[in-house]
Amino acid sequence: MLMPDYMHIDIETYSSVDLEKCGVYKYAESEDFEILLFAYALNNDPVRVLDLTKEALPSFVLVCIKDPNIIKVAHNAMFERICLSSYLQDRLDAQGWLCTMVWA
Repeated sequence: MLMPDYMHIDIETYSSVDLEKCGVYKYAESEDFEILLFAYALNNDPVRVLDLTKEALPSFVLVCIKDPNIIKVAHNAMFERICLSSYLQDRLDAQGWLCTMVWA
């Protein structure tokens, strides 16, 4: 399978920590933090939505998330990156992420 150039990502999360009061790091470090839904599209392929309360991220998706040559695109990319870093227990580098909120 050819590796994509872009991976568009959107996540839905839960944490008992108040995001607005405590910030994204405390939010994602909470013991009850979880990613509920993970939506992604590779290049211009159709969007796929995974329910992470019922299934794990496929290994190909994990490879894409960690590959510095694949540009990850998200609205508020910092939030997605920090939450995914917490979920994966592996710090994801900020380089290689594009933020549509910044572009707007």
